[in-house]
Amino acid sequence: MFAAALLVAVGGIIYELILGTAASSLFGDSVVAFSLATGVTMFGMGIGSLLAVRLARSPGRAFVRNELLLGVLGGSSVLLLFWSYATTDLAWVVFTVLSLLIGIAIGVEIPLLVALLKEHGRDESVSLLSKVLALDYLGALAASLLFPFLLLPTLGLVRTAFAVALLNVLVALFMLGRMGWPVRLTWPTAVVSVLLVAGLVSATALEDAINTRLYVDPVLHYEQSAYQKLVVTTYQGDTRLYLNDQLQFSSVDEARYHETLAHTALTSVAAPTSVAVLGGGDGLLAREVLRYPTVREVVVVDLDPAVTDLGRNDRLVSALNEHALDDPRVEVVNADAFAWLRESDRTFDAVLVDLVDPANERVAKLYSSPFYAMVAAHLRPGGVMSTQATSTYFTPNAFWQVVATMRAAAPDRTVLPLGVNVPSFGEWGFALSLPGDGSQAFAATALPDGLRFHDEASLRATAQLPADAPPRDLAASTLLSPTIHRTYQQDMGRWRY
Repeated sequence: MFAAALLVAVGGIIYELILGTAASSLFGDSVVAFSLATGVTMFGMGIGSLLAVRLARSPGRAFVRNELLLGVLGGSSVLLLFWSYATTDLAWVVFTVLSLLIGIAIGVEIPLLVALLKEHGRDESVSLLSKVLALDYLGALAASLLFPFLLLPTLGLVRTAFAVALLNVLVALFMLGRMGWPVRLTWPTAVVSVLLVAGLVSATALEDAINTRLYVDPVLHYEQSAYQKLVVTTYQGDTRLYLNDQLQFSSVDEARYHETLAHTALTSVAAPTSVAVLGGGDGLLAREVLRYPTVREVVVVDLDPAVTDLGRNDRLVSALNEHALDDPRVEVVNADAFAWLRESDRTFDAVLVDLVDPANERVAKLYSSPFYAMVAAHLRPGGVMSTQATSTYFTPNAFWQVVATMRAAAPDRTVLPLGVNVPSFGEWGFALSLPGDGSQAFAATALPDGLRFHDEASLRATAQLPADAPPRDLAASTLLSPTIHRTYQQDMGRWRY
């Protein structure tokens, strides 16, 4: 029974982590997601602890029933949450209700186990409770290590939920064995076991069915990496990549984005030879850099090896990037861009920053003044830096805060705000950091051949922002005060999607 206490503690913490991770993936704000998952679940645990008093008359049977209920709720939680996100506007409600119900079921467990131990002759209540709680806390440590380093990378969210649910059933089976296999509980246990095993085996098919509802186009690739969900879709020649359900590119118009980010920078430095790409693991930005005959070295630094593997091995994505990641001039580094800059002493003629939008606090450090200062420190004399800076139309405050942060990070440099229309995203913003007065902008190196969208005139036109994107005076975002993600969320909150 002490072993059962350890196992149910492991399962309870993993359920909290599963709910927080799933909500972060869907809603973007991991602080809110994990805060609610933890707070609501623990509130439910308090309710469960109070309810356990009414169940203590027959603690063994009550414990088995509770484990079966928890297995059903926990095992189906991810699918229910993603289904509600794909088909309704009630995903937050479903998330909150699931967190509460799972918390109640977790809260019932320890009081019933203590009652069971007392029923079997363990009467020293203080010593008994301290041992059970010690095992509970040990289980919490085990769960916090198992989930990020083993379960999520190897099983993914859906399979992890079903695997932990089966752990609840195994504990229930142990208790049934201790009680002599009462018929009333044996059949429900068998039914729940079959359902959970079926869910574990068919997890891929179930995920595909939900993804079909999430994405308009057929899903060709689905993967849950240690960091994010990757989905590739295609329809009538339009290949799209989604990370955590957020569109990263459409093959129809991605050239507008990648050509702007790459060529505004590389035409502003004389004969670039060495370029760093921070992010851009799909290889599309590296494709543009390799168009310059003087380039001898491209270092692509992307956190997620699943993305760079996709850029190399997926038939559609590798065709789009023209197999750039297999070019001998390209070095792929799977690392956090912030940590890599801090530890590396390499310098470059240009640094191109192609990171996801600052939608949460984890990404906010990559839009901070210390980050941009580190980038500037890795530039050679005359070197330039460019970054995507969110939408000039949908997130104007976030756009201008990126510009302000770059200026604060390197006040001796000139920062040019840029914009281009990318139909898949709308009006999109970039920022270009140049040495001195910025007079070398677009004038140091000629545009290479092979571009789909830009010519010399259109490239220069990116510096002319539309009249409905006037400059705004905003404070820089820092590590200690990472306001960029809140600015971004407030901007996005003005829209209905």
